[in-house]
Amino acid sequence: MGKASKLEKAVGRLIVGKLGGHELDADTAQALTAGTIGGITLFKENARDLEQLVDLIASIHQQAIQPPLIAVDQEGGAVQRFAHLLTPLPAAMALAAQADLERVQMLAELSASQLRLLGVNCVLAPVLDVVSNPLNPIVATRSFGDDPQLVAKLGGIVSQAIRDAGLLSVGKHFPGHGATIEDSHSQLAVNESDARLLWRRELAPFRGCLDKLSAVLTGHIWLPAVDQQTLPASLSARVTSGLLRHYLGFQGLVMTDDLMMKGVSDRWGIEEAAVRAVLAGADVLLICGGIAQVRSAHRAIIEAVQSGRIEEMQIQAAAARVERHLTALRPAPRRGAGARAAREKRLAMLAQRVKAGEELVLSSSASSVGLLRGAVPELASGDWTIVAPKHPSYGMHLSDYLRERLATKLEQGELSLQETRYSLSPAPEEALAIAQQCRERSCIFLTYRTLINEGQILLGRALSESSCMRASVATDSPFDLIGLPNWDHCLATFDPSDLAMQALSMVLAGQIEPAGICPVSLQMRI
Repeated sequence: MGKASKLEKAVGRLIVGKLGGHELDADTAQALTAGTIGGITLFKENARDLEQLVDLIASIHQQAIQPPLIAVDQEGGAVQRFAHLLTPLPAAMALAAQADLERVQMLAELSASQLRLLGVNCVLAPVLDVVSNPLNPIVATRSFGDDPQLVAKLGGIVSQAIRDAGLLSVGKHFPGHGATIEDSHSQLAVNESDARLLWRRELAPFRGCLDKLSAVLTGHIWLPAVDQQTLPASLSARVTSGLLRHYLGFQGLVMTDDLMMKGVSDRWGIEEAAVRAVLAGADVLLICGGIAQVRSAHRAIIEAVQSGRIEEMQIQAAAARVERHLTALRPAPRRGAGARAAREKRLAMLAQRVKAGEELVLSSSASSVGLLRGAVPELASGDWTIVAPKHPSYGMHLSDYLRERLATKLEQGELSLQETRYSLSPAPEEALAIAQQCRERSCIFLTYRTLINEGQILLGRALSESSCMRASVATDSPFDLIGLPNWDHCLATFDPSDLAMQALSMVLAGQIEPAGICPVSLQMRI
């Protein structure tokens, strides 16, 4: 293969792809060396252990012909790719619930420092969406809440901590995903807000954080109030160039959300989507598919330049912006002499910081658990059942943590504790059967997005009629309470993770009081 042209390398500078495993495969390595691709977004599937992940990232740096952009979604809560290796972070809404700005900053600094030691240089956070739709299927506790000023304040703290660590911070999902009812992973999302509401609600956190953000990620969200043509923000020149660049004056990088998401790819295909994103004014295109899709997008952009559809000057200007941002960061992991010693030092520092962060994050999660209605049940005696969903991603092992904390009472026979699991949206027969199992028992009912998984509402109604003492716990969206009007005692963790379940067990065991403040209004109606 011949030497890549200036145009080919400039186009490659804009494209960030994905890896399929624990090692840098030959095709992706060749694309990095040729300049066909300018970076990689990492996922959980790329991370087996710390040593392997450090080596993988180092190999990306070493193989790339130009400084690579190495990105990861490490928001906290439901979206954090390395929670099994690094200090797991509470969800954004859980951070907001604890109302401790200093601790939010400490957690953000802790996370950013660990990512920096790994060799990552771009964090796809903070989320600046204002969650306003109880039926929103994708944002939920990824948002700091429904108050635009609070979202701006906390988002600014997180972004500044990321930048202070020498990493790129990426605010998302511009211009706001919190009011939509669609999930842009599966279809084009629509925000029907008028211009005045957009300015006051959706855009307020972005406006408040633009000077603290390295980049803004545009979502696959159509704004009819801004662009009458059915185009997501990620492909819309009126939103990307007109609203973000010119009207709001943003000077940092503009990055698209993953162009492989069905909200874009089903309608336009990866080639046309890539061309339209560049035309709209994007500097970085996330393409989290295989190397074949990356090459197709690269070729399509080259052909669009050659045909005159895209001006080469625009490509070169975008590539230069990316290059400036990356070269301004701290140096990449050392190569050559001393590299091995530097690697061992970084691994040792990582292990130390992960260990040191355990107490901080647990105390943070414990401070986030909130009592939203009624009182905390006293698990001192009697027969109790933990009713928990069979979620594909979250274990929700509350019963295990409670058994550890209530071991003495269980051994002495004062208390009995059992667990039953239900399908995420149980059919009526299953709901009634579980309610029958809980008859004459007390229960803790863990919910997960009841307004979307409507079978949980039926299960909640059946349990409220059959069990003795009872309390529900919204493990993700606190809007679950809207679907459980018959439950007098309700808590929320604002986070479905194991970390949150540990914190919840401390509250239910009576070791701490629930102090979290709900960051959204539960007076909303759907």
